[in-house]
Amino acid sequence: MPGPIFADEWEFQQHITRLAGDYGWEPFHIPRAAYKRASDAGDSIPAGFPDLLLRYRGSGGNRTMMVAELKTDSEVSNPHSGQISFLEDFAQHVPAFIWRPRDLDDIERILREGPPNPTGEIIEPSAAYRNKPWPPPELTIKSIVCNLAQDIGNRDFPRGSLAELRRMNPDKPDASAFWQLAAKRDLSGVLDEERKWALVIHGIALMTSNARNAHDGTPVGRALFEGGDRNRENAFYSDFRLNRLLKARGGTLQTLLTELFRMMGSAGQPFNWIEMASFILNEGDAAEESRYEIARAYYGRAARRSFQERSQ
Repeated sequence: MPGPIFADEWEFQQHITRLAGDYGWEPFHIPRAAYKRASDAGDSIPAGFPDLLLRYRGSGGNRTMMVAELKTDSEVSNPHSGQISFLEDFAQHVPAFIWRPRDLDDIERILREGPPNPTGEIIEPSAAYRNKPWPPPELTIKSIVCNLAQDIGNRDFPRGSLAELRRMNPDKPDASAFWQLAAKRDLSGVLDEERKWALVIHGIALMTSNARNAHDGTPVGRALFEGGDRNRENAFYSDFRLNRLLKARGGTLQTLLTELFRMMGSAGQPFNWIEMASFILNEGDAAEESRYEIARAYYGRAARRSFQERSQ
């Protein structure tokens, strides 16, 4: 059966890379420009290296790796001999695949549940579970948060549901939109901290608009300083507010975080929600480490601004 329509192999690759990241995989790809730069420098990169090398590092030392060559659904889009040779070499040690858009359902299952044991041969995605699979990647804060931010920031996400999540009291998460997201993303195994996850979803909703997503790679501390303006001279979120936030616990922390999310939303400033979710969900030493990371990014940004002023 034909898969989703992608304009070309590059677009398919971008989709797979985003999907892999959502499930906690770290994708590695050698861009075409690298081959040209190496050639111009008189060096060479062996032709045929797989399009994607994917690494997953779970808790408890669980590590998984696989490789995939990406092709379109066209009958003439087939791997050349150099690509086949690389895949066969990798297949002696890790799962090796040829992936096409028509295999997307099987690909997502592989990313979600983990690949099978290497067979010594190139594996067909549809046959990936004929052998006993490796231990599947566990749900991680990273994959859950990426999926939630994508859901809430999607243009097709109902505006009424977004408004409901913004109004929701995280202490009593009775919004139907919250439970729909919890069911869609299978949060049953992580909802022991129901109110904390409700606060995460509430915060993402407060920072989401039609024109932007709440989540990107900006460190939380830097985002608090800049508040939507990279050239800002004085902190958007004051040093006084930050100190109160980092010292707060319990209900006071929730109140201050809700205020923070509203401020960031009004300023149009996204940040790394994986980092913020870790701050909200963690306890003990892990929570202190999250506080340190926020403070380090905030004061590091402030120090750079101070240095620039002295240098002028």
